[in-house]
Amino acid sequence: MKIRNKIALIFMGLAGALQLLAFVLVYFLAKNYFEDSFSDRLAKRASIAAKAYADKDELNTPIYEDIRNKHLQKLPEEKEYIFSVEQGDITGLDELPPQVLENLRKGEVYETKIENVFYVGSIQEDNQGDFNLVLSAVDIYGNMGLNNLRNILILIYLFSSVLLYFLGKYFASRLLSPLSKIVKKTNSIRASNLFERLTVNNNKDELNELSKTINDMLDRLETSFEVQSNFINNASHELKSPLTAILTQTEIALIKERNPEEYQDTLKGIEQEAQRLDLLINSLLKFAQTNQGSEGLIQEVRLDELVMEVIQSMDLIRPEHQIQLDLSSVPEDPDSLVVQGNYGLLKIALNNVLDNACKFSDNKKVVVKITFNENNSIITVTDQGVGIPSKDIKNIYQPFFRASNARNVKGYGFGLPFTNKILKLHGGNIEVYSEEGKGTIFSLIIPRASLS
Repeated sequence: MKIRNKIALIFMGLAGALQLLAFVLVYFLAKNYFEDSFSDRLAKRASIAAKAYADKDELNTPIYEDIRNKHLQKLPEEKEYIFSVEQGDITGLDELPPQVLENLRKGEVYETKIENVFYVGSIQEDNQGDFNLVLSAVDIYGNMGLNNLRNILILIYLFSSVLLYFLGKYFASRLLSPLSKIVKKTNSIRASNLFERLTVNNNKDELNELSKTINDMLDRLETSFEVQSNFINNASHELKSPLTAILTQTEIALIKERNPEEYQDTLKGIEQEAQRLDLLINSLLKFAQTNQGSEGLIQEVRLDELVMEVIQSMDLIRPEHQIQLDLSSVPEDPDSLVVQGNYGLLKIALNNVLDNACKFSDNKKVVVKITFNENNSIITVTDQGVGIPSKDIKNIYQPFFRASNARNVKGYGFGLPFTNKILKLHGGNIEVYSEEGKGTIFSLIIPRASLS
C-alpha cells in the first residue's frame, strides 16, 4: 500500500473516530433532553390531573371535563391510575409493572421509565381522603425525533468518512509530491551524471533534510568513484613500472651472451624491481583488508606502550631520526591511557605517520605527545618538514596520491590512506594542520569509549 493511501486511511480513521465520538455524545445528550422534557410534561400533567380530581366533588361534571380539555392535553398512550391511600388495595392494577406497584405500596413519590413507558406517581392530599395518582405515557414523538436524529447522524458519518478519505488522499498527494520528485530525480542519477544534485530549499522540514542527506550521499559516491578511478589509474601505473623494468632488463640480458658480472648486475636490478613490486602488492593487500570492517577490534591497548614500541621500531629502521616523546599531559591514572582496538592496526597507523614525519622533515626533531579530552585520546605528531600545500590537503587520504612538493621523497602514497582507514575502523579520525615550508601537525583521535 502506498504511503498516500496509508495517510488517507489514518486521517479518515482518526477524524472518523473523533466525529463518531461527537455524534454519540450529541445523540445521548438529545436523548436525555427528550426524556427529561417528556418526564417534566408528564409530571405537570399529573399535578393538574391530581388537582382536578381533588376538586371534582366540588365541581359539576361539565365544568370538570371543561378543565381537563383546556389544561390537560392528552399525551400519547396516556393512562391514569387513581386510588385511595387508605384502601391499600391495588389489586386490579395489573397493567402496572411490579416495580411501580412496589413503590405504590411504599407510598413513594417517583418518576421512572420502564422500557419505552414513562411513569409519574405521587401522593395527593384531599379533605375526603388521600389518594395515589399514577400517570403513564409513551413519548412517541420524542422517539421519532431520536430515530430521525440517529439516521441523520449515521448518514452524515458515512458520507463524511468517504469525503475524509478522498480529502486525506488529496492532501497526502500534495504533501508527498516533493517526495515523488525526489524519487524521480534520484532514479534519474546514474554514474554518467553523478554530479547532479537534488534541489534543497531554505525550509527545515523532513523532506528538505532527506534531500540534503541524499546529496551528501551523492557527494560521497562521487568522491568514491573519483578515488576508485584514480586508484585504478595510479595502481596500474605503479604496477606497470617495475614489471616493465623487469621485462626490459630480461630482454636486454637475453639479446646476447654476457659475462657473469653482467648477469649478476641484471639479476640485482630484477631483484630490486621485484622487491618494489612485492612491497607494492603487499601494500595493496593490506589496504584492501582495512575495508573488511572492525571485526577483532576488542583488545585493550595502552597508548603509552604503543607509542614507545613504535618509537623503538623507528630506532632500528631510522637510527638517524630525532623523535622526542612528550609525556607531560599523561594522567596519573593508567586506565586513562587504555582504549579499545586492534593493537597491530593502531601500531601501523602511528608508524605510518611517524615514518612520514621523519622522511619529510629530513630527520629534524619530531615531537610525539599524548593528550586527552572527555571523550577521546589524542596522539599528536609534530614535525618541522616541508609541509603540505593547502591545495593538496584534501587529497592526502587517496591511495597513490603524492603532494606536489614530495615527488623527490621515496614512497607510494599509501601511509596516510592506511592510517585514515584504520582510525575510521576504530571510530576515530585524523586532523591535520600544515603550513608549507614550516611543518605539519597530525592528530590521531581515538575514542576512549569501548567499541560496541
